Amino acid sequence: MQADRAEQALELLALDPVPETLADQCSCGFRKERSTQDAMAGCFLALCRRRSAEWILEGDIRGCLDLNRDWLLDRLPTDKGRLRAWLKAGYLEQQVFHPTAEGTPQGGIVSPTAAH
Repeated sequence: MQADRAEQALELLALDPVPETLADQCSCGFRKERSTQDAMAGCFLALCRRRSAEWILEGDIRGCLDLNRDWLLDRLPTDKGRLRAWLKAGYLEQQVFHPTAEGTPQGGIVSPTAAH
């Protein structure tokens, strides 16, 4: 289990430049060198202008990690067999195994980066 997690961490190091070059520059979620404070500062700068929006909506994206696996496999520059195995690995919750039938497993090291 730890060896698999270590391999995922190495893969993450290789994948990190992808969202850093392709993702929205205002995005702060799951990005290196970015924090909640950075997101709040961006909101402040966007809202402090005379013609700014008057309301802020906060939400949680349901199904954020329910990505199309074929789309991921086609687009992520990584070992396809290893990525396919990680996507199908499932997860443990209260010592009960749950298979992942779709998307990328929540809690996986690579999952947030793949979601970008």
